[in-house]
Amino acid sequence: MTYCVEAVTERGLVFASDSRTNAGVDQLGIFSKMTVIEAPDDRVIVMLSAGNLAST
Repeated sequence: MTYCVEAVTERGLVFASDSRTNAGVDQLGIFSKMTVIEAPDDRVIVMLSAGNLAST
């Protein structure tokens, strides 16, 4: 199961996602499901994905 969460606070936005992948009982991997693209002093783009099955 994948977790992607965004929360609005008084000081800004908070993004969080898990990084666990599972290919079987004994095969656990780690892959970041969050991508941050930043233009300093201009804007920030945060993309959260639900993993490889979400994009197929």
